[in-house]
Amino acid sequence: MNQPTLEMLELAARRGDRGAAMALANRLVSEHPTGSPPHERGLGLLQQSAEAGSAQAQWMLGAYHLQVSTRGRSHEHAKSWLERAGAQGVPVALDRLADLKLSGLAGEESASDALALQLKLADQGWQRAAWEAAYLLDQVGTTGDLDAASAFLRAAALGSPPAYYSLGLRFANGTGVPRDVAFGRALLRRAADGGFAGAAEAAEAIAQESVGDQAWYDALKTNLHAVHPLVARLGNRHPGESGDAEPAVRQLEAHLVSLGHPSIRLDERGRARVVADRSGARAAAPQAWNWLSQSPRVAVCPRFASPEECAHLINKFAAAMRPASEYRRGNSANEDAELQSFSGRGFPASALDTDSVTRMLERRLSAMTEWPIERFEPCSFVCYGPGEEYKPHVDFFSDEQIAANERFRRDYGGQRIATFLLYLRAPLEGGETRYLDPGVNVVGETGMGVPHYNVTTDGAQDPASRHSGTPIVRGEKWLWRSTLRQRSLYER
Repeated sequence: MNQPTLEMLELAARRGDRGAAMALANRLVSEHPTGSPPHERGLGLLQQSAEAGSAQAQWMLGAYHLQVSTRGRSHEHAKSWLERAGAQGVPVALDRLADLKLSGLAGEESASDALALQLKLADQGWQRAAWEAAYLLDQVGTTGDLDAASAFLRAAALGSPPAYYSLGLRFANGTGVPRDVAFGRALLRRAADGGFAGAAEAAEAIAQESVGDQAWYDALKTNLHAVHPLVARLGNRHPGESGDAEPAVRQLEAHLVSLGHPSIRLDERGRARVVADRSGARAAAPQAWNWLSQSPRVAVCPRFASPEECAHLINKFAAAMRPASEYRRGNSANEDAELQSFSGRGFPASALDTDSVTRMLERRLSAMTEWPIERFEPCSFVCYGPGEEYKPHVDFFSDEQIAANERFRRDYGGQRIATFLLYLRAPLEGGETRYLDPGVNVVGETGMGVPHYNVTTDGAQDPASRHSGTPIVRGEKWLWRSTLRQRSLYER
């Protein structure tokens, strides 16, 4: 079916067709540059609909201001519209509101505020929110009487492969729950069935210790198959649909508990719980930077992120990765030069892609560097396979590039003071991060953080920061990248 023309949408909108008015507004905003008359007219139409009570328009305005951060008070406007859409029961608006609260970009917000929103969505049967709520509980501690392991169990009842993985790790290692290697391996195998990369390897690593896992595996498979239609109905809801899903969620939790495992049960409110253990959380425990060089300044932190965080990010973004020729954000004056050096795959995450893990990593990095999050460039992901590399390059901007960023992109963040790399997966051979002038060679490991400064201590561009990602010989190299800027990216 052919897309309606703008003229057709105009006529339909004048006749009072709300759907046509929304489509017209969306076309005007998306097809014209920010600040142009058609773009601003589209925004005006969206705002009219939003003020009239349209939850869809409120969500669209919230998403718009999250992404177009060069407009004044963008995050405050995003927060306001997301709150209004969320109050009307738009789950995706609540999810982005939770992410915004974690980022701290809209004012002083806490991880507990984000957790409360994700728990609300989890009780409505949203798989991703259920996993994120459990992850946040692991980071900030229990809320009320709910612990992380029980929250992962409730996410697993929704059929979430990431939750099978997280819960499987805990049972296999006895982390926060009584140790049961057989049950843990069965959960990991179910995560692998659901396409969770790394789960099969984790299950194989404990194969010799897990006598009896086949019976639990079969029981888990049969259990989910029996309630698959209910899981599918919850998962196939429209993004704007909420409704009272909690009875179905409770039904799914009770069904999983009916497996009869001695460490899972229903509490007095009919909610799934794991018998608690005092062995603690799986959260990462970064200590301090280990400085390898002072010219340029290069450091490492071996346990900056947990294996679970790294696996989550790889699984979340693997399908979005694109060849180097398509890996562009469009907001950096030296982007073309960077892409000429890079032969792998990449993905620049937008404000609609980030989640609790990326935000908690940013908060961790901010605390360890004492650098405000509003000065972080949006994170990105890169992956290299055998034979691929990142040729020698520098990350700092020239004076001309800083001027071009300000003039053409309304980017007033100034210089890239430092770059931070997090190894999500280290290659089996090759792929070192090499700083050429001092001869520093970083052999990465999963979870290792590597900051390097692009400028000298007096703020001058540092040619000694020239570095490369050497060719991969075996395996893959996955990195999470963020760049620390001189000034806020969201204020002039």
